[in-house]
Amino acid sequence: MSWYKRLAAEIVAPLIDMDAGELTAQMVRPPSPDMGDVGFPCFTLAQKLRRAPPKIAAELAGKITFAEGGVFECAKAVGPYLNFTLSPGILAEKTVGVAIGNPRHWGRSDDGAGKTVIVEYSSPNIAKPLGVHHIRSTMIGAALARIYRARGWNVVEMNFLGDWGTTFGQLMVAYKREEMKNPNQPVDVHSLLQLYLKFHEDADGDETLKDEAREWFLRLERGDAEALRLWKVFRDESLKELIKLYERMNVRFPESAFKGEAFYNDRMDGTIRRLGEKGLLKESQGATVVDLEMYGMPPCIIKKKDGATIYATRDLASAEYRHETYRFDKSLYVVANQQELHFRQVFKTLELMGYDWAKNCEHVKFGMLSFGPGVFGEEAATGSTRKGRVIFLEDVLDRAVEQARTLIKENARGDEVRANAAKLAEHVGVGAVVFSEFLQRRTKDVVFTWDKALNLHGDSGPYLQYTHARLSSVLRKGGDRPPETPNWKRLSTRLEKEVMLKLAEYGDALALAVKENEPSLVATHMLELAADFNRMFTDKETHRLISDDAELTSARLALVEAVRLTIATGLALLGLSAPDAM
Repeated sequence: MSWYKRLAAEIVAPLIDMDAGELTAQMVRPPSPDMGDVGFPCFTLAQKLRRAPPKIAAELAGKITFAEGGVFECAKAVGPYLNFTLSPGILAEKTVGVAIGNPRHWGRSDDGAGKTVIVEYSSPNIAKPLGVHHIRSTMIGAALARIYRARGWNVVEMNFLGDWGTTFGQLMVAYKREEMKNPNQPVDVHSLLQLYLKFHEDADGDETLKDEAREWFLRLERGDAEALRLWKVFRDESLKELIKLYERMNVRFPESAFKGEAFYNDRMDGTIRRLGEKGLLKESQGATVVDLEMYGMPPCIIKKKDGATIYATRDLASAEYRHETYRFDKSLYVVANQQELHFRQVFKTLELMGYDWAKNCEHVKFGMLSFGPGVFGEEAATGSTRKGRVIFLEDVLDRAVEQARTLIKENARGDEVRANAAKLAEHVGVGAVVFSEFLQRRTKDVVFTWDKALNLHGDSGPYLQYTHARLSSVLRKGGDRPPETPNWKRLSTRLEKEVMLKLAEYGDALALAVKENEPSLVATHMLELAADFNRMFTDKETHRLISDDAELTSARLALVEAVRLTIATGLALLGLSAPDAM
């Protein structure tokens, strides 16, 4: 919680014999600055004190006095609220001063010190280009990993690759058939996709191909040298393309993160054995399952009728491994809404196995992504890879960069911007696509349109990037850096105070994002901060940032730097670049 909310709570607590920590969580911002800067709602005291909330607020206000030069100027009753007004100079010193005085630690904390969180995200299938539908898991998960790290957690990132299964048998059949015609058959993610599509096209009229594919996968499971060689080639070439695309979106997995289904293949027998030892396994129509009927769920299938394991088995094995290896305090699975039942089954099964840490596993679900009219014609955003109907993420990013290039050409000012137009278009275009993932809470569906994503004057990534560039320009005109000891009392207007209060809430936004696993809260905070600052910036008559008043200019440039720093760090947490000129 913001420092001023904590201080207000410490003033109220002894007056009503309550815990200051409990009261801090109840503190709110009044709807209008004229009412004060932080308010305590007295509704919860009505029953305890047997008086009406407005009367309680008035009585408390009458008991509070402040020394001149303190943090608060006054406390007053406004209806059922006890509202405090902050001293602008102290507010500036404790927000702007702290931000620019230690920029590397701005917004950070040690809240999560000594705790470990595992964040599993992205998790695409190998041997296929990344589809646009993977962007939601990738960007939400990467943002959560960064935000948790900023709040002091030890973060372990996991990319649970789909690198095992009958698909690889199908690819091996298709590759071998093609190799007979073309010994120099290339192996990259796009050629692998074409082989996959060709296999299913041919297999529709030739059932023997499916038998061959099953035989090749059986060879792979048994450790056949040629099958393992091909599997490794397919996996390695796919990873090269994946990593290249991840880096384009400022997502960088450590090498240890790529533990896919294959990694857990030899661990599943132990998991199945432990399930049996707990008496959890039953046979149902030839399959081996965990009966979850009494918990309102269908059975969790552990082995299919043919003896093959499925996703649930691998998720159980991976959960056991992760807890044994990392002793996590939280384990997050950033996966779409549609898998809600699957994770409920997995977590309940872990609980039935006697693992008390199962309660620390959480499905961080998110809604679907679709495209608005005209974005990609009549194509579907998600579809069947087997039928070749998936829109590839790389194509979306390329088109976004092209759109950004046009936008920059129409709006560019200055030789520096024009000279760096190509690099800037990459930052803005990719940033526009990435930021669209954070415009609303993750559980809601996202409808992507170019007009909204690339809007320089609305809720978008480019709007924040443009605001950052504008702030950087002001600082360059003012000498590139604010003075070390401004007169903080000069930051006293209503609009300046609104900006500073929003700055003070930056750490709160990060803390709440961790609590709710909701990175959109960081995006919302930045948009509100940018809007508050831009209102001040456009009020040239009252808020000229650089003027003949050296002392006032000094203080305002410090405020500009604090806002710039907050937007830059917030954009970085979400995976966006912060250009200095646009």
